[in-house]
Amino acid sequence: MTNGNDLANALHVQDLNDRAFEPMIHLGLTKREYFAAMAMQGICARGLYIHNDQIDKYAIAAVKLAESLINVLNKQQ
Repeated sequence: MTNGNDLANALHVQDLNDRAFEPMIHLGLTKREYFAAMAMQGICARGLYIHNDQIDKYAIAAVKLAESLINVLNKQQ
């Protein structure tokens, strides 16, 4: 199951006293944010001139693409 709120690149730190690994909390992007950023990068890479009144439309499209990817990944498992 892919949870969009999980960290995309979770970091772990080692406690030097007992050698236990404990996850660090709230470091980095969530999977949803990471997927949306990658979608936005693809949208921007098309080289289209984006008018100010269209910026929100592209951001919304990127988030929808991220949600779709999460949903498809969850259906495949």
